[in-house]
Amino acid sequence: MFAVLNRRHRAALVATALVGAAALTGCGSDDTTTEAGGVTTLTVGVTPVGDFAPIYYAEAKGIFAEHGLKVTIDPKGASEVPPLVSDHYQAVSMSWTTFIQATAQGVPLRGVFPGISGKAGNQTGIYAMPSSGISAAADLAGRTVAINQPKATFELNSRVVLKAAGVDVDKVKFQVLPLATIGDALVAGKVDAAYLVPPFSTQVEAKDAKLVVDPYDGGALEGSPVAGYIMTETFVKAHPEAVTAFQQSLTEAAEALNNDGSYREFVTTYTKLTPELAQQVPDYDFPTTIDVAKLQTEADLMAEAGFSTKKVDIASLVVGNP
Repeated sequence: MFAVLNRRHRAALVATALVGAAALTGCGSDDTTTEAGGVTTLTVGVTPVGDFAPIYYAEAKGIFAEHGLKVTIDPKGASEVPPLVSDHYQAVSMSWTTFIQATAQGVPLRGVFPGISGKAGNQTGIYAMPSSGISAAADLAGRTVAINQPKATFELNSRVVLKAAGVDVDKVKFQVLPLATIGDALVAGKVDAAYLVPPFSTQVEAKDAKLVVDPYDGGALEGSPVAGYIMTETFVKAHPEAVTAFQQSLTEAAEALNNDGSYREFVTTYTKLTPELAQQVPDYDFPTTIDVAKLQTEADLMAEAGFSTKKVDIASLVVGNP
């Protein structure tokens, strides 16, 4: 059986990590290099999921090179605050919940580009197997829901939508598992339900799992930003041209994916989806600007739910896309 972390213990671990990250700020060496010809090298930690197709596309299609960047993508570095502030990574993909938690505790991070926003029908939310007897939000009281991080997007969304449905969320057990293993745990019956996103949700749907709660189907979370690309304030101030080139590259890649219909084919190049399963994933619409108003709503919800230590002003924490 997988261990279920005590809520206070999970919160303490998150707080310790963020405080440690704050202590590192400004202490790391600058690993950004500018080679002959003005090419700037960046290392970016990015989760290999559909949300972040634009960065993989920009690297594969030479778009970064056209903007004077040499980008190395590390799929193991996503959402990691300490290696970002120590400049091991110059940017990382990160859920906005993690970003808000870190900035609320004083870690000087900046959002520079959006991932995707929540949209109903995008194979995102709480899944269950038919044998579980779970077919609606009300059935989740007293059951175990697998999530990838404590007090992050999956748990916040679950709590908000279940509370709105009248479920006593204090009776729902949230079990933390590595994202790549959650689908297998669900199918094997090791958890009652699981919060999943593509491509993992696509894979479990092929094994008869059903989406029983869609957090973006109306309500407070509809259209909420899910994740984005994050840099440190120090890096943004020291390398404004590199930041602009990064944003412009991702904009070009996002617009290409939105317009040329190649997403389902391209997603197989950096995920474990087969071409057959890729045809079943949602066709994302990739935004090119951070929705400050909706992200502020999410930040306020987090503060109200105790997911962040204080309210933050999102407008002061994002870098506009030129």
